[in-house]
Order: sequence, then structure tokens, then C-alpha cells
Amino acid sequence: MITSFIHFKDLHLNSIEVYSYQEGMKPKIKSFALNEISSRLAESTHILMMIPSQLFGFMKYENEVGHKGEILKANALIQIEEQLISDVSSLTFFYNPDLQLASWIESTIFESMVKSLDKLDAEITMIPEHFLIQGQGDVIFIRDNSFIAAFDNHSGFGGSLDILSDYLGTIDANSFNTNEFLLVVDTASAPDHFPEHKKIEQRDLIDLHRTLLQHKSLSAWNLFQRKLSFRFLKLKFKLSSIESSLIAASVLIILIAPLMINAALSSSITSYQSNTIEIFRQLNPNFKRLVNPKAQIDDLTRGVPLQNVISTQNLDALSYIEELVDESIKKIDIDLMQSSVSVSVQNLPSYKLVLMQEAMKIGSATIDSKGLLESSNGLSGTLLINYASD
Repeated sequence: MITSFIHFKDLHLNSIEVYSYQEGMKPKIKSFALNEISSRLAESTHILMMIPSQLFGFMKYENEVGHKGEILKANALIQIEEQLISDVSSLTFFYNPDLQLASWIESTIFESMVKSLDKLDAEITMIPEHFLIQGQGDVIFIRDNSFIAAFDNHSGFGGSLDILSDYLGTIDANSFNTNEFLLVVDTASAPDHFPEHKKIEQRDLIDLHRTLLQHKSLSAWNLFQRKLSFRFLKLKFKLSSIESSLIAASVLIILIAPLMINAALSSSITSYQSNTIEIFRQLNPNFKRLVNPKAQIDDLTRGVPLQNVISTQNLDALSYIEELVDESIKKIDIDLMQSSVSVSVQNLPSYKLVLMQEAMKIGSATIDSKGLLESSNGLSGTLLINYASD
């Protein structure tokens, strides 16, 4: 497990200094460009970005009504709107209810820092840099050629030591006592700025890092919110390009399939309704509107006479047709209502006629051969077979 602290070396946010801690080992200190974070900190499991406090604006604000979102932002910032350099709409706003602290920062600046961290599969924490020392009243931390100031109302500031004296001169003496604040030093230059100061504590940056990690409110101070995206899921589950493509295709199918099914059902319903209406119009050309299909079809067919139902027993005629398989047979007509079969023959030998007559007698049928004429080639004309129908 590797925990990395990021400190910016300038307000242009181009260069950073990183302290990486691994259990049982001394911290590794590296400096590189901000745009190299994704490759240089790929092994880190927890990354804490300490945003320069001078990039923020702070205000003590009691949100008694419990407003949220844009309403909270508007109600808080309207109190200091005349003091703001930037337009309110261009600011990203935060509110900590535990500290009753409102803060804001230029959206473009904040989003650029978020974007640099978004590609990392790690726990991300972003907080103002003065939170390293906040909670102890008014505190100034001096390190190398820079300082961080944290005040009793949880606001803060920072910058180069060159501007420290001028900065302290601008602070209201009623809210900051230059003799009572706690001076935390990690440099030998502190006496040059506060030669007679009595409340001095010797601590280095590494010690402040370890103390911050143990702070119970660290997660509540976090300004970073992970935006769920396919790129983050790919990074989180360490998916290959092929796996990512398959998942993307599956998700697309899942999203599109219901739409396609609905479209198909809608098309089927429309076609069904159209065909139903067409049938109704065939029954009644004056038909205009389909309301209750069953009731309407009953109404349209109420006056239509029922057709005679042919008994399935009339299919007995088929058994006699089987006896008529011969090349002399040219045409067969069946009259189910009269229980007769009319057979057109040409050049039928006389002996075959005798055989047919004998076969028909077995099935209780008679053959009327009066319609046949005899020639040298055989019999031609029409045979009439009458059979009994049960």
C-alpha cells in the first residue's frame, strides 16, 4: 500500500512535489510535472492532493435552513458578491456543515486538477493545503521559502515568505493576534520573521502528513467526487481492449434491445389493427371506427345465413376415386350433395369397365354407363358412379 501526498510548487499548477509513503520505509520524494501523474503514481493506492489555500475563497457561513446545491451557493456568495473578482457562475462551490465553512475556487482550475487524477485507480482525496495544520487555532507553518496559515475559523492562506509580513499586515487585528498564534517551523529561517515569538513548535512536513492521515474528519473534508465512467471502470477492473469492446457492445445491446422490441411490437399492433379494419370494411364498406372488434363482428354477421355444413362422412367418395386409377380416365367431378362421381373416359377397354363395375359393387356403389360410346379403340364418354352416403 502506497500513500502519496501532492504539493504544488507554484500557482501555475505545472510542477508538483510528491511524498510517497510505503509501510516500514522512508518516504520517497519526487518532483515532476502535473501531467505526468497518471504514469508516475500508477502504483499509489491513496493519493492526497494538497491544493494551495490561496486559490480558494473562504467564509464562515451558518446554513441554518439546510439549503443545498445551487440555492446554498447563491445564498452564501450573495453576501460577498461585491468582493468577488470572478463571476459566481464560474466558481465551484463547497460547503462543510461540520466546520460551517463555505469555500469556492475557479472551476477551470479545479477541474484541471480533477482531470489529472481521474485516470488513476486509487483512493483520491483533495483538500486545501492549510488543513495540514487546521484545528489548533491560528497557526502558521513555515517550510523552506513558503508558509501556510490556518485560522481559528478554519479558513487559510499560503504563499512565499517574501509576502508574509505584508500579508499579516492586512489581517484584522481583532481576528488574528500576531503574538498568540502557534508558529510551526520546519526551517531555520523562522527566527528571521518572528525573532521574539514564544509559541513555536518544531515539526516537519512528514510529521504533518502522518497526523493528517489519522484525522477522523479527513473523508468529510474531501473535495473530490469520482465521476463514474466507462474509462474508470476499465481502469478499476483492469480490462483489456477486447474485454472493454465486448462489454461496451453488451451494454449497447442491453440498452437498444428494449427499444427494438417495443418498435417491433408497435409495428405488429399497427399491422394487426390495419388488417382488422380492412376486414371490417370488406364486410361493411361504410365501416369507419374499430372500438370492440368482437361485438362489432357479431353485429355485422348477425344477418348472414349459416352455410350448409358438409358431413365428414361425405368424404367416402374418395374411396371410390381410388378405384379409378387408369390412363383412360381424363377427368373426375365429385358432387357431394348428390353423392355422385362423374368420370370422363377415353378409349377405355371393355374389360376394365367390367372390373370397375365389380369393384364398385363391393362398396355398394353403382355405375351408370349410358353415357359411353363404343369404338374400335374402346369406350369413350361419361361414367356416372352413384354411392350411398351415411
